[in-house]
Amino acid sequence: MSAEPESPANRLEGLALTILFAAISSGLLAVIGLATRASAKGGWWTQPWLMPGIALGLLAVANLVTLWRDLADLRRTPPTDAEKVEGRAALVAWLRPLEFLAYYGVYIYSIQHAGYFPSTLVFILFLLWRVGLTAPRWILAGIGLSLFMVGVFRIGLGVWMPVPELYRLFPEALQTPLIRWF
Repeated sequence: MSAEPESPANRLEGLALTILFAAISSGLLAVIGLATRASAKGGWWTQPWLMPGIALGLLAVANLVTLWRDLADLRRTPPTDAEKVEGRAALVAWLRPLEFLAYYGVYIYSIQHAGYFPSTLVFILFLLWRVGLTAPRWILAGIGLSLFMVGVFRIGLGVWMPVPELYRLFPEALQTPLIRWF
């Protein structure tokens, strides 16, 4: 076992997280009346908004106290230039998953136009290329995974998919099997 000391957390990244959590919890508390209904029977202690309201209220207060303490700490000891660079890099790293979320959105959109199997195959092979897995064994694994997913969802579970526009370009004799199996 190594006894390497753990590096301290970046205060600016922690501040950004605290601001995000405080905004979310306060926003949810603000709209709790829209998300729940008041019941005509029983007292205030039986209302559906009570427990979520208490939980969100405590969460919002805790986040606001943490935000106040973080701001006081940063005023007392301002961040160094290195800490600012590290914090900025950490915040930019938060955005990296959005790239893959965009890929998934394109994949979902392409299913209705190109079909489940072709979209899945292209999506998996693109992700393999994007993360640098370009060896032939990974390409074959991606093709195998695509076929497996079609087998599980379309054949095994019978998941219905809308007829994609691409399949309408094929002759009538091929459309039915493509629509049914792929």
